[in-house]
Amino acid sequence: MAKKKVATKLEREHMSKVASLGCLVCQRPANVHHIRPVGLGIGMRSGHYQTIPLCYDHHQGQFSIHNCKEQFEAMYGTEEELLHRTLKEIKNIEQVNNFFNLKGENQ
Repeated sequence: MAKKKVATKLEREHMSKVASLGCLVCQRPANVHHIRPVGLGIGMRSGHYQTIPLCYDHHQGQFSIHNCKEQFEAMYGTEEELLHRTLKEIKNIEQVNNFFNLKGENQ
């Protein structure tokens, strides 16, 4: 079995931003879920930038992406769609932060 790759500082920062968004389903505090694209083998996971925020219940609970993936995706979207949404939300937050940081420097 391959060893899990240790996250770099930038990857850890990215995953922290992802988790800070809160669960995509219910907005409760979240951990990151590494999406599993079609064709990726069992026991393998994608890179640290391919993560989405999910609370425990929606990540590993009874009705979760790990335990009921087809039903979960039918209700909330595919992992790829949720990843796109996650990245878009992070980009929007960064744009707002940059706007206020630039505005503050000009005063």
